[in-house]
Amino acid sequence: MNALVMYDRETGSLWSQFLSQSVQGELAGTKLETVPLTLTTWDKWKDTHPSTVALRKGSRGADPYDGYYSGRSAGVIGESNRDDRLPTKELVLGLGFDSEPVAFPHSELRTEQLVQLSHSGQSTVVYFDTASDTALAYSAVVDGKELDFELVERDGREWFQDIQTKTLWVPFTGQAVEGELAGSALERLHAINVFWFAWNDFYPETAIWGVG
Repeated sequence: MNALVMYDRETGSLWSQFLSQSVQGELAGTKLETVPLTLTTWDKWKDTHPSTVALRKGSRGADPYDGYYSGRSAGVIGESNRDDRLPTKELVLGLGFDSEPVAFPHSELRTEQLVQLSHSGQSTVVYFDTASDTALAYSAVVDGKELDFELVERDGREWFQDIQTKTLWVPFTGQAVEGELAGSALERLHAINVFWFAWNDFYPETAIWGVG
């Protein structure tokens, strides 16, 4: 289904990187622990994490997939479930791997950077940075208390600020840095940035936020 499948040398089981679990073999059905991933620009990452050490593999800086991004092909085998609600290679933030799948198109998030909603019974906040096309999802519950967020600008930077305590939070890390809840952190939710055709192939009944 146009998504990487890995295998482990010990049991030969096959693992879907999209589903984070084994799909065939001795360990079929076993889930991997998910680690939050941020798809962003190198400049934005360095700005947020200035002490980062990166592996450079000798690339001259050009993206070898530029032609693929702009082309019409959908993966290696084509779409399993064609859905014209969005362009084939629209980038979406996919949320809801176990229930209530929903896709947040980047094109819609550019006009509404901060979205707060209830997803699977959990108060959720989705953030989009227009300068780097970065989309992230967090739980909006801290220490059992549901918070409501807004975007504010301070010292030339963008911050989350919760309405209840006026605490300032770093959007890219979910860390509270100033205010009553300083030292707390928002929980990152399992969500991925992916082409629309890939998300829709796995979740054909997905809802699309902001589209009809």
